[in-house]
Amino acid sequence: MKMKRRTTFILALLLSILVITLLWQLNQNTSSIEPTVNGNIVQVRSFHLRSDSTHLKTSTKGSVFVKGEHGQFEQIQIVAEIEIDPLDWGGVAFYIPDHWQVSSITSSYQGNQLTLIPEDYISIWKTSGKDASWRTMVEVGRDRSYVPTGGGTGTVMINLIPEQISMSTSESIAIGIEVGSKEENGKRMMGTDSIEVPLSLKEGL
Repeated sequence: MKMKRRTTFILALLLSILVITLLWQLNQNTSSIEPTVNGNIVQVRSFHLRSDSTHLKTSTKGSVFVKGEHGQFEQIQIVAEIEIDPLDWGGVAFYIPDHWQVSSITSSYQGNQLTLIPEDYISIWKTSGKDASWRTMVEVGRDRSYVPTGGGTGTVMINLIPEQISMSTSESIAIGIEVGSKEENGKRMMGTDSIEVPLSLKEGL
């Protein structure tokens, strides 16, 4: 009889230990998920550009995030707040360096108006010219027929990936940005004000 009670007690103890172990492992699995902040971000560059050379109130500001690992460029993300003057037909343009391609674009520009579609105000242009400084252009709120698009505000996120599997650390690249438009002496001009945002893995954050 004593042997039977002892066996029952041991089995109950083992069962309790098993239940406690399972509950502990379950708790560990649910609490082990932690958010990653700036994973693989090796460089951040801020920018701010206004159409100061004109009477227009067009501007953009934001940051460029460079992701990389083992001395290679892996992804570039441009996050820009945009404001375009109602009378501006030049809008905002981002010039993408050679050997990079646009993988996705997310935009809220003009999205606060129910009758408008954000993607209608974004266009991507490419050039095959060998002497061109830039191969791809992402234009926001720009009308090449010189008609103002109505202006507006919003946020645009542009994701870039390299055409090649890896990019050398010795290679420095730049993102070109321009804003505004004007007509002077009968000539129309897009991109009245511009900057370049230099990027290099060597420089770090």
